[in-house]
Amino acid sequence: MIMEIISILLGVVLLCMTGYGYGEGGFALYRFDFLLDIPSLVIVLVFTVPVLFKNGVWKDFKRACRLLRKDYNCHLSELRRTLDVVEMMQKQVIYAGVICMLLSLITMLGNLSDLASVGPNVAVAILTMLYALILEMLLLPLQLEVKRRIIDYMEVDTDTESEKAGGGKENGKAEAGKGSDAAGRENGKAEGPAAGTKDGQI
Repeated sequence: MIMEIISILLGVVLLCMTGYGYGEGGFALYRFDFLLDIPSLVIVLVFTVPVLFKNGVWKDFKRACRLLRKDYNCHLSELRRTLDVVEMMQKQVIYAGVICMLLSLITMLGNLSDLASVGPNVAVAILTMLYALILEMLLLPLQLEVKRRIIDYMEVDTDTESEKAGGGKENGKAEAGKGSDAAGRENGKAEGPAAGTKDGQI
């Protein structure tokens, strides 16, 4: 899962730094500072990060990051809480991107008299949604890891229950066999005196 996150980050950086064209070289390296808009990124984080510090959600989110280590284990209830937090963060990030984009578009439409600012305003609106989608991609490996841990945990519980059920059936059969043997012995003891009295009468 860590490699997936690193590959996502590297892919984003390469897409920002490189471009394909039909110029002399066919492959050009561009500056990517036009894709960096700190205010837009801050606005997206302002809509998402404060939610983590409410009602102990931050602990569950940190647990999701710790699950990327294979040696980290936790209970099923903790895994379910962590999954709820990760899915909530995914929705929160998308909603924040949409809200920021709509606010930028509203600002742009309110200043249509200045045609020179239309292009930069549209770019800012798209950048906020781009940042939200990148954060969503980074949260996807966490969601998959938590779901995988829950499935593994449930499979272990199912195997344990089946083993217990199998052991219970074997114990039941053994007890039933002992009971039948004891009943046979008692019947044999009861038939012995009865047969003796019959022989004495004859």
